[in-house]
Amino acid sequence: MAVGDGQVQLSLSTGAMTKFVTFPAFGRRTLPNQYDLMAMALIFGAFVAIGEAMRGLNAPLAALPAADISLDYADLPYYALRTTLRMFAAIGASLIFTFTYATLAAKSRRAEMVLIPLLDILQSVPILGFLSFTVTFFLGLFPGSTLGAECAAIFAIFTSQAWNMAFSFFQSLRNVPRDLNEVARGFGLSGWQKFWQRETPFAMPSLIYNKVRSRSGGGFFIVASEAITVGDTTIKLPGIGSYLAVAIEHKRIDAVIAAVIAMFVVIMAYDQFLFRPLVVFAARFRVELSASQTQQRSWVIDLFTRSPWLRAAIDWPGDILRNVALWRLELPRAAQPASQGTTKLIDALWLAAVAAVAAGALWMIVSYLSQSLTSSDL
Repeated sequence: MAVGDGQVQLSLSTGAMTKFVTFPAFGRRTLPNQYDLMAMALIFGAFVAIGEAMRGLNAPLAALPAADISLDYADLPYYALRTTLRMFAAIGASLIFTFTYATLAAKSRRAEMVLIPLLDILQSVPILGFLSFTVTFFLGLFPGSTLGAECAAIFAIFTSQAWNMAFSFFQSLRNVPRDLNEVARGFGLSGWQKFWQRETPFAMPSLIYNKVRSRSGGGFFIVASEAITVGDTTIKLPGIGSYLAVAIEHKRIDAVIAAVIAMFVVIMAYDQFLFRPLVVFAARFRVELSASQTQQRSWVIDLFTRSPWLRAAIDWPGDILRNVALWRLELPRAAQPASQGTTKLIDALWLAAVAAVAAGALWMIVSYLSQSLTSSDL
């Protein structure tokens, strides 16, 4: 047994194997310091803010017109919380989409034939073009609930950033340096281990940089995503965007300035509490021939690294994630590689299947439009 630095280390011997287990020592060093208290205050404050922002998400949709957007300055913090929650949900959805869609396109040549051109088309569609049909879909998915309108607003913000992130991650996966590939091959890493130990760290700086840029682009569509019009019905979700729309409608310049200031505060909060720590974290994986002269710093990371209680709380989730990243998962491969003729035949069948699906989709579109439109309308 060894005691030091506020910890007790026990050595457990089982045959030829010795395992060291570390426990915190009881005494003065286990008491929280000032960094623990500040970190816990930030964490509990974030939970309280999320809980306050989620209030009313399951309210009936019919109650929205009755709850008009107030231009009172005192309501702006609540509207800012609702907007922040939507943007955070869009960030999470964009990351999930990026890791699945871009990885599939980068790992499968046949999937790339379809996914990359489709992604190019999706990023060319204006944001308001998605709202024209997704609003009806989400409102039908959650009938009579505000959650459907919330999902439509989140999806609108999602479309303003997901395509750019997916392209960035796809390009990074396809341009991993040869030296890293040789190192992974030398260590005998499986496909799963290569993805998390080699490819994802290499793609992280570019992904986070594009995430910050995409988040800035999503801010332009706050008004369009929170003030939704479906036919003769206008749905105004509580948020800075709808507050700004009402202020413009009533020609309240003071309320417009207040909304801009509130949006500036939200952007600064995102920068300090989320994006700057991510940028500092991504700098660890930057591939450079020489060390950078300017080192990125984040007071949030400095605060959390000086908090022993917080480090102890995240140790076991970190160990779980590291163990998951080290799983030796590998896709089954054919015993012998396919000949060139067989590969061409499979490619032809794949393209034929894609063409059949595209033709079926085109037929459905024409059938739907022909119910109300004629050739002269076209």
